[in-house]
Amino acid sequence: MVETDDDDVGMRRGAEEIGARELDKALRGLTLFGDDIYLGMQATNVALVDVFLMQMETEAREYRSDDEGINLEHAVLLNALSQQWLFAVYELLRTWRERAKSVLKWHSNGGLKLKAEALEKRRNPGDLNLGRDRFAQTIRKIIDHPKITKEIADDLARTHVLFRQLEFLRVALAKHEVSGQPKLFARAPGYARIDMWTGSMSYELSNDFVILGQVTRRSFADGIRALSTDRTVPSKEDIAAYEAFMALKPDDVPDFGKAPAPKL
Repeated sequence: MVETDDDDVGMRRGAEEIGARELDKALRGLTLFGDDIYLGMQATNVALVDVFLMQMETEAREYRSDDEGINLEHAVLLNALSQQWLFAVYELLRTWRERAKSVLKWHSNGGLKLKAEALEKRRNPGDLNLGRDRFAQTIRKIIDHPKITKEIADDLARTHVLFRQLEFLRVALAKHEVSGQPKLFARAPGYARIDMWTGSMSYELSNDFVILGQVTRRSFADGIRALSTDRTVPSKEDIAAYEAFMALKPDDVPDFGKAPAPKL
């Protein structure tokens, strides 16, 4: 694990410029997310840990700027905690996205009312489950205001690229595989470098033959925070193009060192 001097996103806000509740607020602002008390609790948890990690990242950036370079013990701990944060954020977004997709499916096949009734059914008078009851109330709200489904679809699209990158990285870190290609070994899973601008751990997104990009723990946190202000909804064509890029195969990459075949 060594430091890096390149960051393709340029200068970012300093940790002291970022509000402690920005990430929490952005997650809770996603349609369906803020309706669930327990998803909200997890949003608060990852936001609190984000603040703690930004403090460590600031220290890492300062270490690398002095004459002695990085503090290895500090960097190893930062990398370990960063990975755990990434896993937690992945699971949180995955849970919300699966729920959102289910709601859209029930809406399209006319099953919202049946689902609400199933959730509201009690096994016994003492059968209390706040998460289930709250979800049933949310579904009833969607039945009364079906335009909410458009907001759900938009939020799924707005988070698609961020989640896809997070998923790709998570598979490499946790399973040592290339996402969507389980027979391929991930290249150097867990290896990270220190981003020179933020001090955040920087990870490579790569399959077996090409580097698809670089991400940092901080880039994911900033990407989530940006959901509060950037309401841009990518088109289906944009999303399809990005998926095609992430699923590149060796034959899809031009060999610039090879002369073109002669025309017959």
